[in-house]
Amino acid sequence: MKRILSVLALAIMVCTAASAQNNIYRAVVGPYQAADGNIVVADPSTTIVVDLTIEKEQTIVGPYARYAQKYLDVRGSLVDKTTYAVKDASLTVMACDGMIKSGETAPATVSVESYMNPVAEFPKVLPNRLSMSPTTIEDAASQAAQAIFTLRKKRMELITGDAGENVFGGGLQDALKALEAQEQAYLELFLGKKVTTVYTERFIVPMTGAESYTIAKLSSSAGLEAATAANGTEIKLTVTGSGIVPKLKSIPEVDPKDKTAIMVRLADNATCAVSVGDKMVGSAILPVFELGRTAYIANTIIKK
Repeated sequence: MKRILSVLALAIMVCTAASAQNNIYRAVVGPYQAADGNIVVADPSTTIVVDLTIEKEQTIVGPYARYAQKYLDVRGSLVDKTTYAVKDASLTVMACDGMIKSGETAPATVSVESYMNPVAEFPKVLPNRLSMSPTTIEDAASQAAQAIFTLRKKRMELITGDAGENVFGGGLQDALKALEAQEQAYLELFLGKKVTTVYTERFIVPMTGAESYTIAKLSSSAGLEAATAANGTEIKLTVTGSGIVPKLKSIPEVDPKDKTAIMVRLADNATCAVSVGDKMVGSAILPVFELGRTAYIANTIIKK
């Protein structure tokens, strides 16, 4: 006689955090004969997948930054700087078939905040040489500042109509946009650029029954470091049990000595949170077998 476990008894945890609050997930424990005749030894375990959203902000100094105060009466950054921060964290449970693989990352998204071009390089808009005399960097900055004021004056003349009556409607809008683009290109030389890159890093964390797991460290200037790094702010995953003993509501439990009894592991709906230092950046309620309990239910389908 071969015992084929019912679909109900073989029900394995579904990786859906949103419904974890209202369901008890279970998985068979120990050896059993599957429907294909193979002997399977089950040892239910939980692996949590943490996706960290990292923001990299890069400040690039403009070549005329030190003359911004003198010629434009504004302050530009004088030091190149790169900073990293964890902006968000999403948590889920790895599917039992291992569909989520270690090292996978979501496609990076890049957003750039600059005065004109969405690149980390400055446009070549140095003033034209009008003579063979060498031009110092300050002279070039002075001429660039003058070009900015000239462009602003032309834009105002267009807006007020002083530039003539032949520019109106869509042509006026195109002309204003062209002047704006030229002005911003010059401004970049003084005020620099700020490039913000947002990307995702994935961490696979097998549960061991512990309440806290250090998954990485964050350096504000170098980004993510290994969890064993000497320096950096700890990024931790904490797993807190619900404090409620998981119970099956629709399936009756049976005596372990019952001939039809099979052993299953019931997962606890635990609160899982990711924090960077003292700041929590993401949380979810997930089924965790390591914090649950063992139960026995009847194998309802027996075939010869």
